[in-house]
Amino acid sequence: MANQNEQNRCPHCNVALAPKGAHKISQPSPAQQALLEYVSPLDGPDRVKALKLVHDIVVYHSEEILDGEEKRALYQVKVLWDLIEDTFQNG
Repeated sequence: MANQNEQNRCPHCNVALAPKGAHKISQPSPAQQALLEYVSPLDGPDRVKALKLVHDIVVYHSEEILDGEEKRALYQVKVLWDLIEDTFQNG
């Protein structure tokens, strides 16, 4: 049983996840804003599916061991699809 001091980890790539209720970024960075302006609301769900597919292929179908940098990159892919989902669900 996990205690409150332990961090939650991604079950796929074992990267530490932010705790529920953690402060979310209220304003995207200029680069994030440019990306979100590029992705139209109609393409958002397809972009999310594509990012999830890339994540799952690497996690489940790769025979290579993932190092820390690669795990962090996979976590950033997840952050990106969450950002796209949140933007188009709330926008």
